[in-house]
Amino acid sequence: MNELKGKKVAVAGLTFESNSFAPGLTEIDQFERYLMVEGPGVLTSGLGKDEIAGATKIAHDAGIELVPTFSADGGCGATVSDAAYAILKARLLASLSKVLDQVDGVYLRLHGAMTTQSCEDVEGDVIASIRELVCPNFPIAVSTDFHAHFTDKMAKGTDLISGYQTCPHIDFYETGARAMKLMVAALTDGGKPVLTYRKLKLLASSEGHDTSDGPMREVLDRLHEMEKIPGVLDATVYCTQPWLEVEELGWTAVVVTENDPDLGRKLADELAAMMWDRRERVMYSKRDVTEVLEHIQKTPSSQRPYVLADGSDSPSAGSSGDSSYLLANLLKTPIDDEVFMTMTDAAAVLAMVKAGIGGEVSVSLGGTIAPNFFTPVAVTGKVITLCDGVYQSKYPSKMMNSGITGVLRVGKINIVLTSKPAFMLDYQLYLRVGLDVTTAKIVQVKSAGSYRAYYAPLAYECIDFASPGASDSRLPKLPFTKPRRPLWPFDRDIVDGWY
Repeated sequence: MNELKGKKVAVAGLTFESNSFAPGLTEIDQFERYLMVEGPGVLTSGLGKDEIAGATKIAHDAGIELVPTFSADGGCGATVSDAAYAILKARLLASLSKVLDQVDGVYLRLHGAMTTQSCEDVEGDVIASIRELVCPNFPIAVSTDFHAHFTDKMAKGTDLISGYQTCPHIDFYETGARAMKLMVAALTDGGKPVLTYRKLKLLASSEGHDTSDGPMREVLDRLHEMEKIPGVLDATVYCTQPWLEVEELGWTAVVVTENDPDLGRKLADELAAMMWDRRERVMYSKRDVTEVLEHIQKTPSSQRPYVLADGSDSPSAGSSGDSSYLLANLLKTPIDDEVFMTMTDAAAVLAMVKAGIGGEVSVSLGGTIAPNFFTPVAVTGKVITLCDGVYQSKYPSKMMNSGITGVLRVGKINIVLTSKPAFMLDYQLYLRVGLDVTTAKIVQVKSAGSYRAYYAPLAYECIDFASPGASDSRLPKLPFTKPRRPLWPFDRDIVDGWY
């Protein structure tokens, strides 16, 4: 306790997950809507549950004083504009520069999969930019998402990198704590953490990344055994956000040791080999939506809710949230029971506001943002609810703002229409508009796998159905051009999976 009393560490953050196939660009207003804060609010914006909260606990125990600077979070979405990144980077570096001569290290909360029009590796660029302001041995600790696009530039910028070890992600706090433990190791007399990594010619949709069961559980079990080996400080496997048009795309195994690169390399190679050997098993096969609906039609009323996941239009994977695919199929294969679903459609929301609660509207829903993926569906329904769309999310732990939001009831289909794409990793949006998901026969979630952390415990059954969209699990269907090849599953005859 307090072995580093008197030491100071600056805290900053910049988090965003890009989807290269989502249309348009993400501008600065999205970060302003999600999170943009300077000063003490940096330490509290995660409501005590995020990575910064975990880092704070370890720093406190070690006697380290944290100096909050700047933090921004834009959630997920289309590629960030160069103009927006220029603003974010300038504010982050300016805020840090004010305190760099007063602190002994910097802790960064990053995501790992942020891209801009001209930068494929924002996180590597941020780390390198800070490194230019400080000496080569100045500690920079970084926490990242499980889906980080890990790069050589990141590894060259710092040895102190930790990533989530769960998917669905439930270890935000613990990951921040691990990153700060690496900082503690670096600040301790004689401490010299060394990072080694192994990159793989491997990619898979996020539905196959689940660490609670199956092939990735086996990899994480071995990773946790490795963490107990003397000299090992930390370990992470990165199942990269797959919907990125970037050259260095691929999975990565990372091990940080106490100045033992040979041990780190051996263990990183072992983890990489385990992931490569499981490449067929992490490929996720989804069901046909018509077959799913026909099956549900025949089930007893007591069997509810069926949670149907449209992962191809997952806002938490950067998609636009305006898929009308399930709605169109429900109209063709109707369920004589309650259905809850969501869709992003700002124009339809305005029509609902004009009609007012209790009013009837006829609108075409879907495809307003991504018409290359989705076709509008004409419906007439009754406006049940209207609200401001502000609510407390549990996953992730933050305030959310989906813009003006309402419920349009079309027969027994209750469509939650949002002005902005809304995460569906938990059911807080449904609760915000007065819908109890346990009462419906079908509940749609637009999430590529991670929804199971909250929905699986209450669902009768969780079903992922195949559909089009910017986060389609059928990766070869998407127009990739930049990733270096060969890359599995695009090239199935790869002999050596290592770069």
